[in-house]
Amino acid sequence: MKLLDKIAPKKNPLLLGILISLMGSLPLGYINVIGLQILLEQGNWATVSFISGIVFIEFFVLKAVSFGAKWLVEQKKLLLFIDVFTIAFFTGIAVYFISNIGNDKNFSLSQLQLAQFPFILGLLLNSLNFIQWPYWSGIYIYLFRTKKLDPHCHDNSIFIMGAMIGTLAGMLIFAHTGKYFLVENKIEISKYLNPIFAALFLFLAGIQITKVYVKHQKTKNTQTISNN
Repeated sequence: MKLLDKIAPKKNPLLLGILISLMGSLPLGYINVIGLQILLEQGNWATVSFISGIVFIEFFVLKAVSFGAKWLVEQKKLLLFIDVFTIAFFTGIAVYFISNIGNDKNFSLSQLQLAQFPFILGLLLNSLNFIQWPYWSGIYIYLFRTKKLDPHCHDNSIFIMGAMIGTLAGMLIFAHTGKYFLVENKIEISKYLNPIFAALFLFLAGIQITKVYVKHQKTKNTQTISNN
């Protein structure tokens, strides 16, 4: 949030949405890696279709969160469920890829039926991305509290449009940068997808476990202080 204080543009919700979403979509993540694989296997149009599915779900998430951000962050049990589901989801997929490391079966999107329909694949993956709900809730509460975004005018609609543009741009930048790196170095990513996804999902699960532990410690310390 401190970074946003320094670089967030004032009274420009479109640019604000693009900037925040761009920063969120550029880091390495499993959706970005899948977008890169689609670009390598199926080309630009399939990649744009896949990202469009991601953005389609994001639109409804942002619309819902913009109205219920404060309510959502107060639902401790729901947030705990999201954390536990995310940990189980990431760990389960990591175990699948770990079990395939060392055999002759390299993962390829062509093995998935849904890979023939990139837009639907994008819809499904982002629908299961529950962690974006508390993420965007935190962003919205910060933007409303600091008055960088006015909830009582059309600023939010412009912000959402900017966020969608930022996600589209960020994922395309990641995919094409990754493709350039792989082609220039003549690396066949399909040979390494099993260990890459295994490590990535274990890393993501580890991050979520750490977040849950930190939340638990903060709650415990707060209760101790209040009792004293």
